Amino acid sequence: MNLTQSTPQSREATYIPFQSAPSREAAVASLLRGAAGLVRSTEPATLQWLALRIDSSRFAIADFFAEEAGRAAHFAGQVAAALKQAAPQAVEGGWEDGVVAHVENSKVLAYAVNGNDPAQAKLATRIEIKALPGKAGELAALLTGAGAVIRSSEPGTLLWYAIRLDADRFAIFDVFADEAGRAAHFAGHVAAALKGKALDLVEGGWEAGVVAKIRNSEVLSATW
Repeated sequence: MNLTQSTPQSREATYIPFQSAPSREAAVASLLRGAAGLVRSTEPATLQWLALRIDSSRFAIADFFAEEAGRAAHFAGQVAAALKQAAPQAVEGGWEDGVVAHVENSKVLAYAVNGNDPAQAKLATRIEIKALPGKAGELAALLTGAGAVIRSSEPGTLLWYAIRLDADRFAIFDVFADEAGRAAHFAGHVAAALKGKALDLVEGGWEAGVVAKIRNSEVLSATW
């Protein structure tokens, strides 16, 4: 769906990276692959939910909410309960040290939802960037304005988020059906605008501050 005024506005984001226990990679992947349907049927306040495979043994969950109550309902829900039950055997560090300790809650600056079929989601990219001293406001403004550009010019970008992690750290999270969609995004207007301003706004500039921070992953399952 394309974002409309009637769509709930996403204001809250959560990202949880975690490591599977040795030889439990397949079990973790299986649990995550089956979780999207449960989120869809039992969590109306979870606007988007994605399970990601970063590499052979590292995984992550990304989800987005209109308000803190939606996040609380998610963590009290059936998917969180299933992961908590499996964590002692399946996750390095168990539930508290392996999952809860890695929960990263943040605020959404802007977003775009261009795809109406979450089953198309196959690839995800996350980029953490840090503003230069005194430049956080300008970087936040650039990212906030980018959502409308993504919606109008990047049909191959299924999902795009700009997130504020803290006072001077930000993240961009986006989802694609294929490599062509990802390539089009990095050749698009928003990437060009960020590249043009990176030397002035981003610690490390474009290459060291943005490109070097790109982290690609596989989408195991998703719902929105």
